[in-house]
Amino acid sequence: MVTGVYLGPTDTDMARGLSFPFELNDPADVIRAVLDGVEAGQSEVLADAISAQLKANLALDPATIYTPSTATA
Repeated sequence: MVTGVYLGPTDTDMARGLSFPFELNDPADVIRAVLDGVEAGQSEVLADAISAQLKANLALDPATIYTPSTATA
């Protein structure tokens, strides 16, 4: 079985030095979520609130997310 894992910025070496307007995921929390998902037989794991919100937004009509451009020609 393959389990897809989706997560937002996590406190790892890759994120070191980058600035985010929110707290980074704790790697231990991500691992816990992944292991729980694999144990439950899930085909995908949304490891944090950001990933869950992005997944939910995929089902929305883009017009509800984006506003028309106000740029003029």
